[in-house]
Amino acid sequence: MLGSLFARLRQFSRQRRQARQVALLNQTDAAALASQATPDPARVLIVRNDSIGDYLLYRPWLRQLGAEARGRGQRLTLLANALWAPLAQAWDADLVEQLIPVDFGRFTTDYAYRAEILMLIGRTGFGEVLYPVHVREPAVENFIRFLRAPVRVASQGTHVLGSWVAQLNAGYTHLLPSTRAVLHEYYRNQEFFAHWQQLMHPAAAPTPPRAAPLLLPATVPQAAATLAAAGPYLVLFPGASARQKRWPTQRFAQLARGLHARYGPRYRLVLAGSPADDAHARRIMALAGPGVPLDNRCGQTDLPGLAALLAGASLLISNDTVAAHLAVQAGTPCLVVLMGENYGKFFPYPPALLRAPCRCLFPPSQEARFAQGDFSPPARDPAIGRISPEKVLAEAIPLLTGQ
Repeated sequence: MLGSLFARLRQFSRQRRQARQVALLNQTDAAALASQATPDPARVLIVRNDSIGDYLLYRPWLRQLGAEARGRGQRLTLLANALWAPLAQAWDADLVEQLIPVDFGRFTTDYAYRAEILMLIGRTGFGEVLYPVHVREPAVENFIRFLRAPVRVASQGTHVLGSWVAQLNAGYTHLLPSTRAVLHEYYRNQEFFAHWQQLMHPAAAPTPPRAAPLLLPATVPQAAATLAAAGPYLVLFPGASARQKRWPTQRFAQLARGLHARYGPRYRLVLAGSPADDAHARRIMALAGPGVPLDNRCGQTDLPGLAALLAGASLLISNDTVAAHLAVQAGTPCLVVLMGENYGKFFPYPPALLRAPCRCLFPPSQEARFAQGDFSPPARDPAIGRISPEKVLAEAIPLLTGQ
């Protein structure tokens, strides 16, 4: 009984916090968008607040949407997560006329910053707004219902209920259906694009959209060729956004020793990652010992440079992070060490999307569940450290055979 009382109190507290947040967001959004330019049917706003991997799996459909919009005389503005905005600027500026980088963590908590971004949007006068994100973020999308755009489109999303979600849904002119089945994000984006296409062409017979290849821009393999000219190399990527997704540095060090023992100087061993990953890289180097030469590139490449580094590699061994998505789209063989808590959403990749092998290794507890056909999210985070370096090395060897 006492536990039930505490649970009700926690729920009441969460509801009060959410009510305060909704009130502040409504006040901020309404004030910032009180004065808006006349909606221009030629201006389309796309809102993507999710992570780098999500953007990479959306790019093929963004480019198809951009080409179709351009054919109708429309121009795209992309409200982009600042984390991957440099990639969009480098790779999609030919189809995206305006890019607005946003720190979405700050956007949902710093109301002055939010108002500044929204006033910029309001001054543009968009005729169409798209929020093509399956896992919608209410604190991000709240402003859309205050826009005067005659066409406001979102995905039905994850079918979440609640009074706030109901208000948000009512603010769209169209909510596009989304299946409850688990879909790889590439196909989830295809689902949205297909329904959007049908919305734009209601008289046309429904046909599946043409395949959108998962390819990086031609500038990436060109830069990769220069890097690979110095000799073949393997990339180890020890970073990840969440601590529980990181294979332990000691495991990476053991793997580095195993790779060096087997291949010696045949392959250079490169550590890659962001500046925040440099501490992990240095620990790996210390644990591997002076007899294992490791080239630490953490923090020395921007995102386009990381893409080129991975495109030139003979193999990537990575945590569940952006590096693996870049490698897949570059056609580089990769081995991903991951928890598997969202099996099928990002990894494993459907074979039809692969141009090179992409193998996934899961903790033993997950392997046992998968063998029984249970792919549901686990009750607690699987222990990624239980994946042994010997197993990773054994899986890496066939990927390097014949190279």
